[in-house]
Amino acid sequence: MLSPSTIDSINFLAKQINIYFGLFILILGIIGGLINIIIFTTLKTFRKTSCAFYLMMASIFNVGELISGAFTTILNIGFDINPTELSYLCKIRMFLVQWFGLLSVTSMCLASIDQFLLVKYQYLTSLKLASSFITIACLIWSIHGVFFVLFCNSIDGVCSITNTTFDMYITYFHFPILLGFLPLTIMILCSFPAFINARKLASRQINIIRLSCDRQLTAMTLSQIAFIVITTIPFITTYIFLLNMNSTDKEYNARMYLVHTITTYVYYTTYANSFYIYCFVSKRFRKQFIYVLINVHLQRYNQQRNRLNNNQVQPTKVGTSIEQIPKKNDDITLY
Repeated sequence: MLSPSTIDSINFLAKQINIYFGLFILILGIIGGLINIIIFTTLKTFRKTSCAFYLMMASIFNVGELISGAFTTILNIGFDINPTELSYLCKIRMFLVQWFGLLSVTSMCLASIDQFLLVKYQYLTSLKLASSFITIACLIWSIHGVFFVLFCNSIDGVCSITNTTFDMYITYFHFPILLGFLPLTIMILCSFPAFINARKLASRQINIIRLSCDRQLTAMTLSQIAFIVITTIPFITTYIFLLNMNSTDKEYNARMYLVHTITTYVYYTTYANSFYIYCFVSKRFRKQFIYVLINVHLQRYNQQRNRLNNNQVQPTKVGTSIEQIPKKNDDITLY
């Protein structure tokens, strides 16, 4: 049996993981998510594609989940700052965590279905339908979140569910099914046909630009789905195991708390890794990132700064031909 000092050491290690690993995931995830949003909204190629729309919305929801979920957990466990000490803050936090989390996995499920339908049922992958699906999902999960507002309260500074029936629903359906088994099943079942469809795209007689974009988005989507499966299964497995654990052994509880902390933050990497996965699997995305960062936004910033610094317009030199005046390149096929 472990000594009290050893148990304290395990709890201390879990706290350090909350602080350092948690902050690492939080910072990288927010930065990567914001970059994704900028890229997807800047490039015309992505603005016209339903799959890119799903990935952009997933990035937005991921940032929201990291702030409402991971950040508040780090404050509470890592720094002993309880952001949900008041009941109304507890209700808001619980609503946002479930809302962003469910919308994130819904967006990825829709992206996988979009890639599944890409070859034979392309008319079902329009941007208008994608916007409608996301809007419907937002309404459904908002209604679902009302129950969190009703049945969550802060008791003695601890944010918890006060309704026994709803607590059973969260324990046996919300986490293992809505956030685990159901979306993972949809993603996996749609990913294999989508992978086969991606190999067929090369033989299709379509515009080369559209072909490159479709294959790029397929690679990005399937790679992220694979990572979601890898990081979600340990968390769900540990969560289900903890549900059935009824032990008064402090040594055992300390070890399980440490395992749960590790798998929880591994799970949070699901919401933090998309930008880095896209850069790793897609050379085209890396070029697009550099183009958006330097050729679009940095150049725009420099132009605005120069405009503020110059109080008068410099006249064009006499004799300068039209060919010598730089022109804006609006026809960049890669973007």
